[in-house]
Amino acid sequence: MSDQPSLPGIEEIGDYAHGAVWDELVTGDGRIRKHWDPVMGYLAQFDPAELGELRDEAARLLRQNGVAYTIYDDPAAADRPWPLDLVPLLISAEEWRVVEAGVIQRARLLNALLADIYGAQRVVADDLLPPSLLHANPSFLRPCCGVVPRQGAFLQLYAVDLARSPDGGWWVLADRSQAPSGAGYALENRSVVGRVLADCLSAAAVEPLAPFFAALRDSLCALAPEAADRFRSPRIVLLTPGIYNETYFEHAYLARRLDITLVEGADLTVRDRRVFLRTLGGLEPVDVILRRLDDDFCDPLELRTESTLGVAGLVEAARAGNVTIANALGSGILEGMAFKPFLPGLAQALLGETLQLPDVASWWCGGVRERQYVADHVDRLVIKPAFPALGLEPVFGAELSEAERAALLAKIAERPFDFVGQERVELSTVPVHAEGKLVPRPLVLRVFAAAAGDGFVVMPGGLTRTSPVGGGPIVSMQHGGGCKDTWIVGAAAPGTRAAETESAKIVSLRGGATERHPAASLPSRAADGLFWSGRYVERVGSGARLLRSLLLGITDAAKLWTMQEIEPALAFAAAVGLLPPVDLVGAPPTVSELIALIRTAVADQGYPSSVAANLQRLMGAARGVRDQLPPGCWQMIGDVARKSAIEGSRAVPARVLLRLDEIVAFTAAFWGTVDDMMERDAGWRFLDLGRRLERAIYLVALFRAASRIAQRSGGEPRVGGDEALLAAVLTAVGAHRFLPDAAAGERETASGVSAGLLNASDPLSIAFQLASIAGHLRALPQAEHIASGDPQGVAQSLALTQAAQAVLSGAMGAASRQEGATPLAALDEALAPLTGLLPEISNALTRVYFTHAFARPA
Repeated sequence: MSDQPSLPGIEEIGDYAHGAVWDELVTGDGRIRKHWDPVMGYLAQFDPAELGELRDEAARLLRQNGVAYTIYDDPAAADRPWPLDLVPLLISAEEWRVVEAGVIQRARLLNALLADIYGAQRVVADDLLPPSLLHANPSFLRPCCGVVPRQGAFLQLYAVDLARSPDGGWWVLADRSQAPSGAGYALENRSVVGRVLADCLSAAAVEPLAPFFAALRDSLCALAPEAADRFRSPRIVLLTPGIYNETYFEHAYLARRLDITLVEGADLTVRDRRVFLRTLGGLEPVDVILRRLDDDFCDPLELRTESTLGVAGLVEAARAGNVTIANALGSGILEGMAFKPFLPGLAQALLGETLQLPDVASWWCGGVRERQYVADHVDRLVIKPAFPALGLEPVFGAELSEAERAALLAKIAERPFDFVGQERVELSTVPVHAEGKLVPRPLVLRVFAAAAGDGFVVMPGGLTRTSPVGGGPIVSMQHGGGCKDTWIVGAAAPGTRAAETESAKIVSLRGGATERHPAASLPSRAADGLFWSGRYVERVGSGARLLRSLLLGITDAAKLWTMQEIEPALAFAAAVGLLPPVDLVGAPPTVSELIALIRTAVADQGYPSSVAANLQRLMGAARGVRDQLPPGCWQMIGDVARKSAIEGSRAVPARVLLRLDEIVAFTAAFWGTVDDMMERDAGWRFLDLGRRLERAIYLVALFRAASRIAQRSGGEPRVGGDEALLAAVLTAVGAHRFLPDAAAGERETASGVSAGLLNASDPLSIAFQLASIAGHLRALPQAEHIASGDPQGVAQSLALTQAAQAVLSGAMGAASRQEGATPLAALDEALAPLTGLLPEISNALTRVYFTHAFARPA
């Protein structure tokens, strides 16, 4: 291999120790395979530092897009950053046509097999399948027998895991027929790699992925039942288990890319054997459900009774033909390894064809001869569960001790139907860029097919997964593996796609296929999540501003506060729950004690009202509506919330102040992005409703706290008077333009109080918040359009807001008429009704928009 060229940025190819297995990059004698030439030539342009910059740019894009994958067994790896390697897997267009034909045939076969299993069961009657393969299989759903989906499409999206055989062919490791994951990640991989390696992508003439997703969306639209209203576009939803699912990012990503609604089970309800989506406008019929929820979790009535993720009555709605579920309920049965030995015969019987993509040699222990073969050769096999629902991990026979092998064989003898022996596969390797050079790692390729008309179309590429550092027999994201983009190269003339990135093509999916749903069709859960996201962003920002003012006041040597200036700030922090009440009558707290309190209020997640705790609540609320937020907002939230917590006992004030500055900057950037990029639809209104309601509650708490301080003076002049108190209030909210001239006296103080309360044109006044709330309520779907058990809910919300506005006006009037007291002193009692009214507005919104306990379809 000494004749191989040296590649700048990648050490000599002769150092690429690919081993004895098939390698994707080089042949057995160490020569680069021809279809890799464009990529290797492109990478040769870069030195190690430049390649590092490309890798960092890809990582930045992934962080910016919030791409993540949850590892369940590692609490520290929740939302693990997506481990994308920039060097793609390359497959020639000629070779791909063979793979594509095999995947299409396999999808047709499994679809036909599902139709028979849940229909006539001729394969059992004709002895092509043992009856125990169905009846011993936990994934066989008897309630789904006889349920035929529209167009007979049991499989709408299918995936298959492939690996190389020793001679370079492809064989099947596993079928994913239930709710296959990875297609969205493959699309995001291409989007990121396309930005970083755009020239290389074009030079290699790589087939684009976007047409596959356009075909998938078109086929989902075609699945709408004929009974659907012809005067509206089909309502398609993507059913997710929720924000804690390992691939939730992909669920939100696909919903956005396909322009369909992301829902959880609680968003749907079944009435009169029809599925409805709980929306702001009531219950809207659902036509097609693209599910990412496992079969038995989908319906607690007829399937898994303890499930809280599904929709009660969903099976009956599908049975009645009123909704199409993709993939059909019960399709997970074919993910069992026990079916593999029977697929060649089933291909002949059901299709009249020879199976093109062979499975790895497998022996189901339910047969006597097969069980004996497994027992005799266990040291050369991998023992796997016959059915995924058993939850067993693969066992590599060669790695077992004599005692462990005997124990395993005893288990197989006791329950033979539960086990499959499979030939151990030596996976092929693919180059991964690590530490300035290419190193080989084992790979598994997941390929996707979507139903289209009478057949299937295959994504030209797929999700390539690689083993973790150090290799390992199992290639899985849950086991810490990495991933790659997959390029089908040489499919078109080089340069034809140079000006068109994958992300630009994908945008076309959102245009023209179906009309957008009206504002009233926003799911209630999404409205709820946006409302609370707005509240938490405002709560975080207002708390950070107040704590920042207090910290500066006690640490800035150029303008140190007196205790009379510190008193209102502490009272305000206590009034909004940031700090516990501080007794200033006896021995006042030291500066060190105050700093310790502020540290807790900023960074202690165990303190329920801290900024850090509210940031975590914000992440929880926003995670479920990330598909509704403008691009970049979720990344802002994740970045600020994941900052390392300040260690309370050691953080110097400067570090605490820096953290507060970052949080204040985050809230400004978040609302700026929302204002610039978010359509003024119902989602934006609920986000801003949360913001305005939270700010109003905060402002009322501040003015009432200032009023109580003024009252404690007993009418005696305080140092600085009401001007200083008012200055403290307005400084806490950043409303410095309201500040009166300290020499102007009580008259100007009254004017400043009036501005802070009643100036409806200023976004930092209480009046502005209430006017904004009223405006949003009038623009939302009104009571006469809402078929719910609380038809007066909207009117009640407006009435509460109008009552709050009246209280505000009355409070200012009472302050101006108060004799023998300052204007601030009269505000506590006058504003007290607002403390009860404002939360009631939130409760009324919840009753009418966020829950539909008694809702009926309109």
